[in-house]
Amino acid sequence: MPVSTPASTSPSNYVLPAAVGSFTNVWAADPGVDLFAEPVAVVRAAVEAKAVADMVGRANSYPGYDRFLSAGTETVQGKGDIHVEDAPSFEEPIALAGTKHYRLYDVTLSDTAVDARVCEIAFGTYQPDAKHARKPYEPVDLRPVTDPGLLDEGRIPAVIETWRLRLDRDSMFQQLPQASQPTTPTPSDRSPSPPARYPNQDLFLGWNLKQFSYETGLEPPCNGWARKFYPMAIIGTKGIAYPTNPVDAAYLPTLPPYPGWTHDPAV
Repeated sequence: MPVSTPASTSPSNYVLPAAVGSFTNVWAADPGVDLFAEPVAVVRAAVEAKAVADMVGRANSYPGYDRFLSAGTETVQGKGDIHVEDAPSFEEPIALAGTKHYRLYDVTLSDTAVDARVCEIAFGTYQPDAKHARKPYEPVDLRPVTDPGLLDEGRIPAVIETWRLRLDRDSMFQQLPQASQPTTPTPSDRSPSPPARYPNQDLFLGWNLKQFSYETGLEPPCNGWARKFYPMAIIGTKGIAYPTNPVDAAYLPTLPPYPGWTHDPAV
């Protein structure tokens, strides 16, 4: 059964549930978009947190995500603009390996608000140790696929989704000095530790979620970006697809997270 209790009550003690597997997140963006800027970091955290919540539930996802999402959907408008499920997407958590690539684009940014679209390219993630027969909506595994309903002209299609997020800063937090805001690693950091896979602090504090919606009909540019990361990928009738059946883990490495996160000391 999905995990149902929070991993920790203290954000700095948060540990990503082992049930999600070893996969990493790698981000890219349009030229001029700073992945380390705080509003962009909150967008990154929200998208990554959703993927974790899909596996182990909102309460076990990134610190503050459950509250952030609940506050955003308190109004009728919020419920209409935030298309994120309350419950995990799978009956059991599915551990993943490999790397999930994200591309941030069409970004409108200020110190107090951000509006952005995100390509979620799951081509690089897979189930290394599948426990049951794969359902159509589940991540790929390393077994041959013979069900025609799971194939695109004999090839295994990959999942690419496009999201739009809008956030603004809570007016109570707009006057806080920058030093008091949550931080993410920057290119100038000289930490002896590599970037962490996940944040252990509440990056959502002081931000309001206005929109988190699935964007239909926008996958073609995402397909093109996916092929930059995975040039062996095939464009089929249903979008991007894997070049082999079964999927071969050799072309789906687990890359270091980028830009990743800086951990606060545990308390």
